[in-house]
Amino acid sequence: MYPLIEKFQEIFGYQKSLFSYFSPGRVNLIGEHIDYNGGLVFPAAIHLGTYGVFSLREDTLFRFFSMNFSNEGLITVSLEDLDYRKEHGWANYVKGIILEFKNRGFQLNCGFDLLIYGTLPTASGLSSSASIELLISYAINELFQLKLSRQYLALLSQHVENHYMGMHCGIMDQLVIAEGKKNRALLMNTATLEINDVPARFSGYEWVIMNTNYPRKTTDSKYNERRHECHLGLKIVQKHYPVHYLCDLTSTQLEQIKHTFLNETIYRRVRHAVTEQERTLASKNAMEKQDACAFAKLLDLSHESLKTDYEVTGFHLDTLVEAAKSIGAIGARVTGAGFGGCAIALVPEEKVKDFSYLVGQIYQEKTGLKADFYFVTFENGVHAI
Repeated sequence: MYPLIEKFQEIFGYQKSLFSYFSPGRVNLIGEHIDYNGGLVFPAAIHLGTYGVFSLREDTLFRFFSMNFSNEGLITVSLEDLDYRKEHGWANYVKGIILEFKNRGFQLNCGFDLLIYGTLPTASGLSSSASIELLISYAINELFQLKLSRQYLALLSQHVENHYMGMHCGIMDQLVIAEGKKNRALLMNTATLEINDVPARFSGYEWVIMNTNYPRKTTDSKYNERRHECHLGLKIVQKHYPVHYLCDLTSTQLEQIKHTFLNETIYRRVRHAVTEQERTLASKNAMEKQDACAFAKLLDLSHESLKTDYEVTGFHLDTLVEAAKSIGAIGARVTGAGFGGCAIALVPEEKVKDFSYLVGQIYQEKTGLKADFYFVTFENGVHAI
């Protein structure tokens, strides 16, 4: 943390009482695009994330500086001027969290200076946005002694993502970043917010995140369109079954009403949600039994469903997943919203040494892009450092 403290002093010109926090990113092992369909998801917090150094001020000004976006300089706003501004870029996430605390009646009686440094690649599907949201939420909770629960902070952050940033995400990203546990994955019921943690390592295998480096902008992508399609599908399902969410349905029940879907696309969206829910449940069992091969097969089935039924993978992700499988990964799939971003692979330890080079070579030959690889560890949720 010392380089960050020195940078803080350089940018803000002083060093009073400093408070430092770390907020991880996340990878979802399986259970994709069902956190907004009342489904089970299976993410883990990772060692890559967002660092923040804070110092409280004596006035109601807020000053932000990101080492990742240093060209944008120092951004200064007041407690009375927190509206979204496109030109503020990354700082809108910070402003949105502060505004939400204010709107909920919490007394923030002073501003703060903030230095940010992130180790997560942006727009990669590893939740850099949720990471910074929880960093700010957690820090405000601590600095102003609000004594709010981690679940409350996750829900507040999701609200900001949905209503301030305009990204209609589910609760998964914020909740796992708030509640993550070292060396564990969290099986989350997104309808009830119930969490069960499970050891997330398979003996003899490593988790590898693979970044396509194909640019994606989820807010501007078809993510919100998929949510709408699922909403339409739910209305059809509810004519036949008294369900609250698509993931309340079983595959057998869906097959019985398949003929009522006049739109094949809507049916396939629903089929993905229903079958992905079943795969997530099966994956928990596989992990508890330390059955890496069974888990890997579920990864492959998940990717195929996201490719054909949900249509969120694309050439770059498919190429990277296929390359990983050809070099020895026993299972691989897109992780995150898709449309670019990252995939995750389960790789035998004896294949790890040359994995990045060989997969990267195939990917670059086919796409012209250079992939990045992260050998991740699973860590605790947002915390002071």
